Amino acid sequence: MRPRASGVSSTMEGVLIAAGFSWPNFLGPFHVVMLHYPIGFLTLAVVLELWAIRRPSDAARQVVGLVLGLTVWVSWLAVVLGFLQGLHGEFDPRVLLIHKLSGLAVATLATVTWLLHRRLYPNPDRLALRRTYHGLLLLSLGFLMVAGHQGGSLTHGSKFLTAGAPHSVSGLIGHAEAASSASVNVGTLVHDPYLEHIQPVLERKCYSCHGEEKQKGHLRLDVRESALATNEDGKTAIVPGDPMRSEAVRLILLPREDEDAMPPEGKEPLTPEETLAVVHWIQGGAPFGGVPTPAK
Repeated sequence: MRPRASGVSSTMEGVLIAAGFSWPNFLGPFHVVMLHYPIGFLTLAVVLELWAIRRPSDAARQVVGLVLGLTVWVSWLAVVLGFLQGLHGEFDPRVLLIHKLSGLAVATLATVTWLLHRRLYPNPDRLALRRTYHGLLLLSLGFLMVAGHQGGSLTHGSKFLTAGAPHSVSGLIGHAEAASSASVNVGTLVHDPYLEHIQPVLERKCYSCHGEEKQKGHLRLDVRESALATNEDGKTAIVPGDPMRSEAVRLILLPREDEDAMPPEGKEPLTPEETLAVVHWIQGGAPFGGVPTPAK
């Protein structure tokens, strides 16, 4: 029976290799699920600690200690899964580094805070130790906010917090960004079909996965060289002058129930008008910001 079991194991291993199975690729996406637990547990620990300060009791302190212990476990698990997710190489390196360091800081600070809590109680009269414990607890929460924001930027783009802001707010933000871009030639911004009609569509529907912060499938649609490059499968996202050979158009036109359809499930699809505008733009040579692109 053993030779047969060995044969089955070898066959399964061969199937996994043939299918391109990878433990990091399999486990990494679970980071998106696990990351919610440190947020919930650490926030709950802060709220419970405030309650324990107002109404001190052994029961309250024990609950705080339990929640902090859970925070430590789920934080380190989220860190490990996050590092595996980051191996894909589809994210902006700078934002990813900040996210990694801040997440690592949360797990480390939560661990130290939990150890201080265990040392502080049941002797809560040690003033210096108690102040250090409270300071580290708040510092952990601060790093958690930084890690959460950077993670949101990796997943949804750097403007995910202001995308649905009122026009007055988005106008102020847009004005500030325009003022900071002194190198932009104002003359090129007038009556440019790409800047007026195409780029806004790509920003709303595509850049969150194929922009500066994240490059799913190693594709950036905000950079002409990347958008026009041929990938390892011999496919090109945008073929100037030929929308029917453009992989981006094919994926946009797929039925929404198709797993390859773009934008993916959960994201707002392009409207018929937006799809037609993209097709016409590619048919016209796919110029980026007034710069014509030679047809292939």
